[in-house]
Amino acid sequence: MATTGAGVRPDVTLKLSQLQNLCKRDPQGHRSDYDAQIRRLQSECHILSLSPSAKPPPQLSELIQFAAAVSSSSYDTKASDMVSNLLVCLLLGKSYDAATEEESHQNASDGDRGNKKGKHGNKSFDNFTFTSVVMSLPTSALNLHRDVRKSCVSALILMRNKGKLPPLKLLELFFRIMAVIADKGLREQVYKHIVNDVRNINKKGKRHEAVNRNVQSFLHKVVGSTVRNKKNNPGGTGGEVDDATQFAAKKAVDMTAELYRRRVWTDVRTVAVLASGVESTVPNVAAVCMRFFLGVEEKMANDEERQENDEWNSVQQIDFHVHSRKTKKRSNKIGKKVKTKVKEQKKRESELDTTDYGVELSRKLYPAIELLRDPQGLAESVLKRIQKTGANAFRFEYKLLALNFLTRLVGNHELMLLSLYPFLRRYMGGHQRDVTQILTYTVQSCHEQVPPEEVHGLLKTIAHNFITERCSGEQIAVGINACRAICARVPSSLVAEDSKALDDDDCGGGSTSITIDVEAFARDLAGYAKHRDRSVAVAGRSWTNFVREVYSSLLQGKDRGKTGAALHRAGEKPLQY
Repeated sequence: MATTGAGVRPDVTLKLSQLQNLCKRDPQGHRSDYDAQIRRLQSECHILSLSPSAKPPPQLSELIQFAAAVSSSSYDTKASDMVSNLLVCLLLGKSYDAATEEESHQNASDGDRGNKKGKHGNKSFDNFTFTSVVMSLPTSALNLHRDVRKSCVSALILMRNKGKLPPLKLLELFFRIMAVIADKGLREQVYKHIVNDVRNINKKGKRHEAVNRNVQSFLHKVVGSTVRNKKNNPGGTGGEVDDATQFAAKKAVDMTAELYRRRVWTDVRTVAVLASGVESTVPNVAAVCMRFFLGVEEKMANDEERQENDEWNSVQQIDFHVHSRKTKKRSNKIGKKVKTKVKEQKKRESELDTTDYGVELSRKLYPAIELLRDPQGLAESVLKRIQKTGANAFRFEYKLLALNFLTRLVGNHELMLLSLYPFLRRYMGGHQRDVTQILTYTVQSCHEQVPPEEVHGLLKTIAHNFITERCSGEQIAVGINACRAICARVPSSLVAEDSKALDDDDCGGGSTSITIDVEAFARDLAGYAKHRDRSVAVAGRSWTNFVREVYSSLLQGKDRGKTGAALHRAGEKPLQY
């Protein structure tokens, strides 16, 4: 390279990487070169907006990365805003000049009314709110080359990570790209960025509630676009949900569930987003939300246990022979590791010794379900959905999942959903597929507020289909155990109602309540304690022991035992419903 006079800048053509380094070192001295590259980028983007299917120049991706990196680190906010708007227009298939002209006209019209609005006349992305959810892109944006699109997305992510762009400005754009563009790598990149961005906003105890509220509102609208409203139309659009909206709703619930599992969002608004997804007309979206309510606590406990084990294993690994030559610094380093190991060992032992198991058992098992705003309405909506038949009905796998969620919701909140129990009785046949799961869900749905008539119907159906001599020993044992579990949750079902109350109910007309002879039923099941099949005998003895503790007067004198006889003489029995 030929040299010139002292203090004279050499006239050479630099590579973009070299120019980027020089701009970071001396931004003002190389501002003209930066402006030239920006003008070049504008012309290339204008050409692509006119013919998006054309092959892009080979250095366009490098030029995009250069503009994003330099504008976000070396120059003012105006330069970074111009570059970000240029890239957004390219992703949306718009011309930057036309968009700038439209914005100037809008600002001029707003300026005429600015005297009345004052400071609130300008729109700021910091207070950005979403008014509609549109999961579509123009044809020019769909025809854009995948390498150019990936470079634009990477550049916008870079500018966002450097704090030059507000998070809400990119959320809707990235969701539209993720929903419409069928690019697996791009979708994973955008999804990870959104999750990590929300985590970074709320890390180290610094929560940005305004941003969280707006992001959750947007996700709620995306999921709500697949929910059938009162006019019986999904999202109020009057037709089937398109594939892009289905994919966007699926990613929205995945994102919300992951942020809840990572303990970033654990408030009522997060649960409300997933509760609306339960009512979605898209089976995959509804299934993800139901699985979240059924198993998120277990996943969070597993993550916490895995993290503790990893920390413990890292402390335990001490290599005393990592250095061949022992110096004072190296010896002190190993000594600190040994002290840390001893400290963690003492801490681990003290935590194991002082665990209060009573406090652990008294905690709520399902905190996410506890945060639901309207559990009764949600339960009625899910039951109405699974009762449907025909084209709008769930497949049997989804119906089992919905029953699991519905019965846990009813049992946890002690809801009164009387139409659920006759529906469960339809699936209690001995030939029914996955009948043991149905029995488990039936037990899960029982609580102390359920009327004894509904429980008697369940017990009668189980007895007729499982506890008979024509059934195998395994079926009889399952039936007896199911009856014992149901009666343990609803002890009032063992108390026979007064005959006067029964006569009043019959005189009311139209009574369809099911009643059984509770004493005969209890003694019949207690008789299976001497069955020849071992599993049936164990189930019969378990039933006998349960009734002996709860209401021993139902058993015969020989089955009551010493404790049961004392309770019988004292007149102990469960409270009547």
